Amino acid sequence: MFVVAFQLISCISTKGQKMKIEDLSGIYILETSSKYQALSDDKNYSSLDLHKNGTYTLNKAEISFTPVIEQCDYASKGKWSVIADNVIEITSEDYYTEQKRYEYNIKKENKLSQDSLYIQVVFPTDFHPVKLDFTFNHNNSKSITTDKTYIVLPKSKHLWDRKTATNQINFSLNADVSGTELYKSRILFKIFEEHIDTEKFNFLTISLPNFDRCFFEFEPYYQELIYIKGRNQLLWQGEIWKQ
Repeated sequence: MFVVAFQLISCISTKGQKMKIEDLSGIYILETSSKYQALSDDKNYSSLDLHKNGTYTLNKAEISFTPVIEQCDYASKGKWSVIADNVIEITSEDYYTEQKRYEYNIKKENKLSQDSLYIQVVFPTDFHPVKLDFTFNHNNSKSITTDKTYIVLPKSKHLWDRKTATNQINFSLNADVSGTELYKSRILFKIFEEHIDTEKFNFLTISLPNFDRCFFEFEPYYQELIYIKGRNQLLWQGEIWKQ
């Protein structure tokens, strides 16, 4: 009787303990019957890799047919932790570290008409389904939103009186484009806030070398919950992921 009681208490104690990272780390494969999972609009994943160092990688499904289209290796990555005996939490890296891909470069020149400000935005590829937002001197009435990567703006309409040479320019990208199917991703990218002498430099070329398709399609997760369902199984996004 004593042995049975001891075993019962041990089982209850083990079940109530929060599992450790090393107990759950591994690769969990998304169970799917879709032949073309890589072309899925909402779950084009192959696996969730929970690394032993507390980081995760949400891998995208590989395109195994031709013609091969541009694709990204992963949809998201960041940190994961066990917060209860049957719950995992993930938070993507964009919430706790500055992603290097926000890097930009501004080439400043003086040419063409001095009455205008010229702005050219250069992306690394043709994939940039976003609107460009420019605000001048924190005045929303003088802002402009466009999908064009080359714009010419009259200084008299958007900037300070030309006696004030320095203007503050805020630049951001808005991915919430109506009628365009994008991704489960971030919507607003704040690129910079710069003070620029627009009398000395009236032609600005802004290069965004890292804003490629994979950066735009990166999926953010903040304290996203994943449930542990039985042995070597996870339940997430209404799907079963098996180790």
